Amino acid sequence: MVSVLARLFRLLAIVSILAGAGMAAAADPVPVVIEQLDRDAPATQVLAGGHAGAFAVQPYAAIRPSREHAVWYRLRVADDWTATRLPVLAILDPQGLEIEAYVPPAYAAERESIYGSQTNAGFTRHMLAIPLPAALRADTPIYLRVAPERAIPRRVEILDITDAHRRDLAHARMDVLFPAIQLATVLVMLSFFVALREGMYGYFVGHVVFLVIYELYAFGIGYELAPFDLLAPLQARPMWLAAAVAGILLYEFSSRFLELAHSAPRLDALLGLFRWPLAAIALCAAVPALSPGWWVEDALSLLFLAMAPLLIAAGVLAWQQGSRRGGYYLCAWIPGLLFVIVRVAQLELHWPLPTWLTFALPAAFALASVVLSFGLADHTLSIRHERDIAHRLAERDVLTGALNRRAILAFLRVAFRHARESGEPLSLLFLDLDHFKRINDNYGHRAGDRCLRGVIAPIASELRHGDALGRYGGEEFLVVLPGAAATDAEIVAERIRGRVQAMPLLVSGTRIDLTLSVGVTALDASVGTPEDLIERADAALYRSKANGRNLVSTHPGITSAPA
Repeated sequence: MVSVLARLFRLLAIVSILAGAGMAAAADPVPVVIEQLDRDAPATQVLAGGHAGAFAVQPYAAIRPSREHAVWYRLRVADDWTATRLPVLAILDPQGLEIEAYVPPAYAAERESIYGSQTNAGFTRHMLAIPLPAALRADTPIYLRVAPERAIPRRVEILDITDAHRRDLAHARMDVLFPAIQLATVLVMLSFFVALREGMYGYFVGHVVFLVIYELYAFGIGYELAPFDLLAPLQARPMWLAAAVAGILLYEFSSRFLELAHSAPRLDALLGLFRWPLAAIALCAAVPALSPGWWVEDALSLLFLAMAPLLIAAGVLAWQQGSRRGGYYLCAWIPGLLFVIVRVAQLELHWPLPTWLTFALPAAFALASVVLSFGLADHTLSIRHERDIAHRLAERDVLTGALNRRAILAFLRVAFRHARESGEPLSLLFLDLDHFKRINDNYGHRAGDRCLRGVIAPIASELRHGDALGRYGGEEFLVVLPGAAATDAEIVAERIRGRVQAMPLLVSGTRIDLTLSVGVTALDASVGTPEDLIERADAALYRSKANGRNLVSTHPGITSAPA
């Protein structure tokens, strides 16, 4: 199991890494000089050059918003644009950004955000793509006014439009791949939930659905895909809301999947406490008036940072206690939870979002969905196995292991109906241990039980596949022989009688000689019901008893083949 899951993770990791490498290789950005004015100022003053000397050159090609006020950026290409295709200004990781762009030659304000209508038609919302003039010169500045937001650097590149579309297409393919994998697992687990009505499957389905919704908004698809685009005015809040609900459902699923209430009740209680702050965050995300700032995402990040190690610990505890589910859980969630920690660190430490992390996290989530689907399927097989065992136990006689009275009679009814419909023969043997009361009286009931258990093997050794042996009551047994005529049944009965007579049975060092009396009957035109068949076999058994025991007798009323 572990080797298969490891291969799955390596495959998804390779896909995400190759995607990141392909996106990086698809575009060859030209060098760009970025200068920052770390204060807000009227656009007319900035564009007129009133603050030209206050712009400071940035050490790397990125813009970094301020939480307190808007900031200005002045961008220039290092050399004149000479390519035949149009240049495009690409601002990556655009979540939360609201920008006013002033592009030559008109320098008219253009508002750019992934939350509203975009002027850069034809691009997804993985980046803010701003078309630039073909004759872009090194001494021609581009101005950006960045509204207050989290102080996370966002990389800036200038690409030709073909490379920009190529990169965007690579992003779009990955946008579809990982959610599609997760939704496929949702359909499978939803069918299990409908069939089994077990809440664990429902929590898993809900968790993955909200995880996919989170990814749709994180990728930007949610802001342009109906009906998710209806929440576009809420900006990043739908993403926070989906993440918070996914976190709550992850706990509910984990608690049931790992059976934490029994295996680790204290850890389960501790993890259960996370539901309430996550629910509060979901409410704040859904109602903007309750959360005017970005503290909601900060709180969500810190909660996941604290929750991730506890979930891993829960999986380790379950695995150490011998639970197969714990192994599945660890294989599923260790990569994803580690990437969650990296993502939270990136947000809290204000690092630029690396390309590989953009899709490594969804790849890990997709892996978790696939692996946990295997785990849930394994759980379903366990339920089926336990059900089969319970079914077998319900059909079996506790002492002998043969079919019990209810089960052998049910088998006889089915065989009787089939014989009537198909015209095939059917025979029945009625067996009784001779002098069984004497054995109990002389050797004790324990010896009697040993005798009852001991005759099962020699009887069963003479039966074919499809025949059935059942304990009718006390020391009496029925043998149903579908497809066997009376003459064949007599041969089988005689072999059984001989095997039991020759069987050595020692109880506390004392040999007990066992014998059987057998009554044989077969289905013919005169038999109307299965009960009639039993009565005839019983009557034949009585003849064996009356004639001295240890005999096989056939009911004399067998006339002709059944109609």
